[in-house]
Amino acid sequence: MVRNFLISRLTATASSSFTRHKSAQIHLGSLLQHKHSNAFLVFFNSFASDTKDHPKGDTFTVSYLINSCGLSPELARKVSKRMHLKNPKTPNAVIDLFKNYGFSKTHLEKLVVKNPRVLVSKAKSTLLPKLEFLFSIGVSNADMPKLLLNNPGLLRRSLENVLIPRYEILKGILGDAHKVVSVLKRAPVSFTYCGMENHLVPNIKVLRSSCVPQSSISFLMMHFTTVAYARHSRFEEAVRKVKEFGFDPSKTSFVMALYVLLSMNEVTWDSRFRVYERWGWNREMFLQAFRKCPHSLKLSEETITKKMSFLVKDIGLLSEDVAAYPQILAYDLEKRIIPRVSVIKILKLKGLVKNDLHFSTFMGMKEEMFLQKFLINFLDYLPSLLDVYTGLISHKNVI
Repeated sequence: MVRNFLISRLTATASSSFTRHKSAQIHLGSLLQHKHSNAFLVFFNSFASDTKDHPKGDTFTVSYLINSCGLSPELARKVSKRMHLKNPKTPNAVIDLFKNYGFSKTHLEKLVVKNPRVLVSKAKSTLLPKLEFLFSIGVSNADMPKLLLNNPGLLRRSLENVLIPRYEILKGILGDAHKVVSVLKRAPVSFTYCGMENHLVPNIKVLRSSCVPQSSISFLMMHFTTVAYARHSRFEEAVRKVKEFGFDPSKTSFVMALYVLLSMNEVTWDSRFRVYERWGWNREMFLQAFRKCPHSLKLSEETITKKMSFLVKDIGLLSEDVAAYPQILAYDLEKRIIPRVSVIKILKLKGLVKNDLHFSTFMGMKEEMFLQKFLINFLDYLPSLLDVYTGLISHKNVI
């Protein structure tokens, strides 16, 4: 009797839900022929649970993503395929929690798109401890959204087994909690996933054994974070090469050279030499420039060609002069090199500065000093000098 009753009720339910459960009806047909009621009851419980948890299919999930998270209908449908919401209680708690930590509606929308399953996380027991930890080490509510949007995977990592131990390692390397937060914000993915025990820690040991000071180690970590996580064998080889090139481990240029070497392969290194070689540099001039300004080798072929063309062809500098002062290649061509050269060219032609004024003298000056010494001091005599400097008129119109 009970079995017949269940069969009749289930048949009616399945018929009314045919459009959503075609596969269920097919499965039902085979179950009706089954001789054992246990298998049938298992299916019935599963079916009943499914219709209870998903009364309208993905309708609720899509609606929630649109109305509560700000997603477009199209994006909401796409995101709903990656997770399913049973009711608003859990996602509401998650959203309220993130709002307390500086997340705007736009932030929440982006977070949900990147990590949809965060909405089904346990707000109090899973997410809150991680947010509290980040806040406690110095991540402000203003920085929290950006940090988690840059690396939503951070919320999926264990607090006790990953986040706290990794924080302690970085604090041991940097010795300052504020610097740890800076490193975390600069390279959150490295903090979350890259190998610390196998790569970062032994890499730092190599630097310390090479007498690289703490200030340079902190500089490397804060400005070129991903380089510090390089594969240990490759990092050791780069340190050896930098020493062979003649860099002093006690100076910041040592870790800057490390950054350059580790951010390019041998093919790229050779291609940079060939670019400078076309301008008359030999291998020694190339290495000399690298020692004085490691960044000069990081420039693209197009940028090198454009700057060298202006300096050698337009200004008339010797290529070896540029090699002797490669810092000029690191300056912005449009914002620094051309404006300053234009002003100095006018002043030289007017006899207001010495003709033998070396370009390194005025090119390396801080902005305020250059403006005061070579522009403001001559504005009464040459009021158009400011227009030349800002690019409103060509220096040729003044000469």
